[in-house]
Amino acid sequence: MNGTAVEQKRHEERKAKRKEQAKRKAKVYKRQVLARRRQMDRARRARQRREQREKTQRRLRKFRFRVKVVRYFHRLRKQGVSEKKAVQLTLERYGPRKAGDLPLSASTIRNWVRMVKRAGGKYHVLRPKSCRPKRITYHVPDRAVAIVFTLRHQFGWGGHRIAAELKKREIASISGRTVYKILDRLGLSVKIYALKGKSDGIAYRRYEKARPNDQWHIDLKETRLANGIKVYICIIVDDHSRYALAAVVGTKKTAEWTAQVTAQTVGQSGTPKEMVSDNGREFVSGWEERLTKFGEMLKELGIEHLTCTPYYPQGNGKAEAFIKTLNRELLQRQTFETVEALQAALDNYLVYYNNYRLHSSLGWEAPVTRFAGRVVTVRGLAGIPGLEPMAADPQWGPSYCDPPVRITPDTVRNRHALALPLA
Repeated sequence: MNGTAVEQKRHEERKAKRKEQAKRKAKVYKRQVLARRRQMDRARRARQRREQREKTQRRLRKFRFRVKVVRYFHRLRKQGVSEKKAVQLTLERYGPRKAGDLPLSASTIRNWVRMVKRAGGKYHVLRPKSCRPKRITYHVPDRAVAIVFTLRHQFGWGGHRIAAELKKREIASISGRTVYKILDRLGLSVKIYALKGKSDGIAYRRYEKARPNDQWHIDLKETRLANGIKVYICIIVDDHSRYALAAVVGTKKTAEWTAQVTAQTVGQSGTPKEMVSDNGREFVSGWEERLTKFGEMLKELGIEHLTCTPYYPQGNGKAEAFIKTLNRELLQRQTFETVEALQAALDNYLVYYNNYRLHSSLGWEAPVTRFAGRVVTVRGLAGIPGLEPMAADPQWGPSYCDPPVRITPDTVRNRHALALPLA
């Protein structure tokens, strides 16, 4: 074998070795993900149908039992048995004897008999009914109605969020349904940003970590400045508390930039155990056994990197939900000339979002309540961006709030140290 052939054979061996080392990750197809999710969803719907059938059967059982009791009472009365004796015999026959039997008492029997008599002998009145009142009338002050209109127009909030904010701020105590009636009376659209139903047939499952800094979520939001220049916002959200740890503007979405933002956030808020991201190249390499700068930084800090399933953004849903809120309440309502102006607006919004804005999944509490274990007092319209003139005007009621909570790497550690019982 001549030297050229030997060299060519070595070249082929080196090429094959490099190809084996740089093996691409197996491709995941969207139809596979959706097929698995649809199977889970079919099982969930079957369980719901079974529960609904059981509920209907329980209601029907109660109705038949009531009819049987009343008919037996009437039969005894026709035989000349006194009312007291008829009730006693009916109770002896149909009274509960073992676990699972329907409850029955003398007063209940008399009540069912009266109901049938008032209905002219018709037994449909014995069907189980809701105990909720048919109509409730509220009087909402004009000041509260004006604030409802302002919050809807300014932020597009739903009725239940507005009602929770008004109650927490001691402006008015009304229900979400009442807020929707006010919006309808004012001629405003009842559903401004209602979720659009999807037909993917996927059963979405929720989860929540037990403590702050157990898991973070990271994602990027693309937006544009007033001159059309494309910029990116890197956001990081804590899973347990929904606390928005970072929202940083950049001009290029690279692994180096996301690693830098994450390292700064770790220095400010502590080190998480896990980090969840999508499969974008700013987070994950397209080659097996290789890490991006972002992955290398997480490995150095001892943070486990988790990625959501391809074509399934709900796996990073907490970050997606914050981006949707940020887009609806800030980015769609303002334009920014420079990166610095956008970053300043984001910093102000994070102060409001973390300290003063109530979160529906937290039982209408602010994220800082969970992350730092601190309750920030807020009254009136204080702390809401864009409503500073109304908050300063006495005609809208007193407005004041506590200063925002300062977050440090020791915040979470001190929070749990205070929660431990003393020896």
